[in-house]
Amino acid sequence: MKYKFLIIFVSFFIALNIYSQQIVLDYKTKSKVNEVERTYLLDLLRARMVSEFKQEFIFVVEHFKVAGDFAWFRGTAKRKDGKEINLPEDLPYDCCHVEAMYKKVNGKWQIAESAAFSTDVWWDGIQQRYPKASKEIFQD
Repeated sequence: MKYKFLIIFVSFFIALNIYSQQIVLDYKTKSKVNEVERTYLLDLLRARMVSEFKQEFIFVVEHFKVAGDFAWFRGTAKRKDGKEINLPEDLPYDCCHVEAMYKKVNGKWQIAESAAFSTDVWWDGIQQRYPKASKEIFQD
């Protein structure tokens, strides 16, 4: 009887541990499996940047991972028309990196935080700001 209880007890904790681990999806490269969601997420960021910089952008994805209700993106922006990016001269910018933290709210993706061409490391501490996000989405 002791062994039966022990087996059930251990099995429960193994199952709980497996269930609690989130599957991390790598969206760095577009595939048939991730194409729709990946495009949607990048389009959210693209729309934000068009609104802010009044230019159309494409992205060179350097890092893009998704797990559960969170996603982390790092990449480089280029103008869609191939011209040089025009940035206001009155503000400091560090061209051409872009980062974004996404969060799914009520089943719909939103940008929780993002910045383009920032001169500081605005994402420092982002794992602490989103403790429910899998730490693996931030790892290369």
